[in-house]
Amino acid sequence: MTSPTREDSSNVGRIALRLPVFWRNNVALWVRQCDSAFVLSQITQDETKYAALVSMLDPETLSHVSDIILSPPAENKYVTLSDRLIREFADSEHQKIKKNF
Repeated sequence: MTSPTREDSSNVGRIALRLPVFWRNNVALWVRQCDSAFVLSQITQDETKYAALVSMLDPETLSHVSDIILSPPAENKYVTLSDRLIREFADSEHQKIKKNF
């Protein structure tokens, strides 16, 4: 019996990845949950993280970031998309105050 190679281990991580359902009410927290899932699954490649994030977005959310999806940047795709999602769905400070009253 042979021991698993580094490549075998990374493939297992990709298979085991389970991201949480997109949480529009707190995208920043959702992205942090995804970051934790990537760490646990030993996923570090930008392209893999980007594709995983895209796969979790519903059609309405995709329409908010369609420019990035249709023409992704050459580098930092994951950070570009996650930052945009956070900005797009973040409540303004005024809206947060109104919700509390």
